[in-house]
Amino acid sequence: MSQTVARNGATDLDKSTIDYAAIADPGHGNSVAGWTGVIVMLIGVTIGCVGFTIHTATITYVGIGVVVLGLIAGIILRAVGLGNKPKKK
Repeated sequence: MSQTVARNGATDLDKSTIDYAAIADPGHGNSVAGWTGVIVMLIGVTIGCVGFTIHTATITYVGIGVVVLGLIAGIILRAVGLGNKPKKK
C-alpha cells in the first residue's frame, strides 16, 4: 500500500516573519544605467575577443578600454538618477 504524505513546507519556518513587500520586486538592475553599462561592456568584450583571436594587441586593448568606458558610463548614469532607486526600509 502506498501512503501519501502532505508537505506544507519546513516545520521550523515562521511565515509571519517574511517581508513579502521586500522580495516582491528584487530590482535586478533593470534601469537605463544598468542596461547601458552592460551593453557597452559586452561590445568591449566582443572587440577584445576579436583582437585576442587575431593576435592584435591594439584591438585587444581597445576592447579593454571600451569595457572600462561601459563601467564608467553606468556609474555616471546611476549618479544622475537613471539607476535603480534605493529601497526604503
